[in-house]
Amino acid sequence: MSPKKRTASTSTTRAARDPKVAAKSSPLMRIPSPARFILVVLSSLIVSSILFTLTSSLTLGDLGPISKHLEEWWEVGVLIGWRAVEVGVAWVLGFDGRDVASFLFLTHLPIYSLLSCFYAVRPTSALISYGITVASTALPFVFLRRLSSVHDLSHTPPGAIANRGILQDKLTTFFTSLLATSIFSVVLYISYASWLPAQLVVHFESLPDISAAHAGPAGLPVLFLTLAPAGWAARDFLFVSSTGYTINDAQAASASSEGESLVAAIYRKTWGKLSTKTRVLVSRSIILAVGILLNTIIQVAGTIRDVSVVGAATWGSVWAVSALVTGASFGWIESVEGV
Repeated sequence: MSPKKRTASTSTTRAARDPKVAAKSSPLMRIPSPARFILVVLSSLIVSSILFTLTSSLTLGDLGPISKHLEEWWEVGVLIGWRAVEVGVAWVLGFDGRDVASFLFLTHLPIYSLLSCFYAVRPTSALISYGITVASTALPFVFLRRLSSVHDLSHTPPGAIANRGILQDKLTTFFTSLLATSIFSVVLYISYASWLPAQLVVHFESLPDISAAHAGPAGLPVLFLTLAPAGWAARDFLFVSSTGYTINDAQAASASSEGESLVAAIYRKTWGKLSTKTRVLVSRSIILAVGILLNTIIQVAGTIRDVSVVGAATWGSVWAVSALVTGASFGWIESVEGV
């Protein structure tokens, strides 16, 4: 093989294995980042509108009677604006397609759990709406932003990702997902068994049925099984991203610079002193909890009839607390295991 052909072959191999090289070779990735951001927001809103319109005959019978009639233009604007904010935050924070799918799955889970458990909405109607919401947001990210290193281990150099073996271990995946599922199930079960039913009756005026909140121990296995996907999503969004942090990023974050400002110095000596995986885990846990709470308030109080803002916040807080406890548990695992 001639030197010229060998060089071309080597370049092709590098492009296939190196995600950065592959990203540059993709036509979509050559679009400037601001333009890609606009495309992500617009395509998400357009795809969502089209899919909801096409499936309205399947879902309108269940969702129509309980949906709030929006009479003011600003009410519609708030819902559309919030959707754009969701997409924008995910883009600014550097989420890839899998991050967005997990994040949206968790932030919208309280809404569709509420509809399925207490509003007698058929599972098919809830799942169709749920799937459209997640897919219409995640798919634009799949096409317009490359996968992060922790989600694309097969194309990431061996020394670039910390704890690669842990991320690829199926037993660890199973038990961390099981832990997250258990936390969500137990927090929700304890809430059902104590203070939550009274809050639902007070703040959800047209709630047709709260028998699910009084199922007791017999309802725990069903609750656990229905929350299993949430456990996997929480594991992927929190544990994978913090445990598999990029080593180069960690080295850059720990370096100090001469002539830095007082604020930068304080930052470096407080938050900056935390390990990279801890910073990732803490920030993502807070982002997830805040996203769950805000999205539940806006979507539940803004789209369901006879629900107060306090009621929506109460329901969302249960899930937000579950996310924070899950993040803290993953932090404990990482500290014990020394990952």
